[in-house]
Amino acid sequence: MSPIVRNGLIAAAIAVTGTLVFLSIDRILERERTENQINALRDEIYRSRVAADRCRGSLQTSQAALLELGVAIDSLKRVVDGYETIPGRGVPAQNYDAYMAVFDEYNDSVGVWGGREERLRTAETACRTTIQEHNLLTDSLQTVLTAAGIITD
Repeated sequence: MSPIVRNGLIAAAIAVTGTLVFLSIDRILERERTENQINALRDEIYRSRVAADRCRGSLQTSQAALLELGVAIDSLKRVVDGYETIPGRGVPAQNYDAYMAVFDEYNDSVGVWGGREERLRTAETACRTTIQEHNLLTDSLQTVLTAAGIITD
């Protein structure tokens, strides 16, 4: 074999080997990037799930407290109505101080209820956003896993 052919074969072998090494390293690096992306998404999903669960729990607690306050307000309203049973004559003078105390408590409670209801609505909107973000992260992970061939549709 002539030295030119031998050198050409050696050069071709080196080129093929270099290409294979490059492709192998590139494949390894791509796999590591995908694994890192998957792990990062899983971590984000975990944190997002914890936030969503806390949010749901907080909403349930706030809703229960609001319902309890509603029951208390209804009870106060019945007491107020009880004092106002004499049509067209108002509350008897001997009951007026007690009536006013209950009436003021009722009015204050209704004001508190309105504020709590508004905060509950605001919290519900925030929770909805948190849950939607969690769902988007889950969809992103599914897309990455599908693209990597780890799962199939």
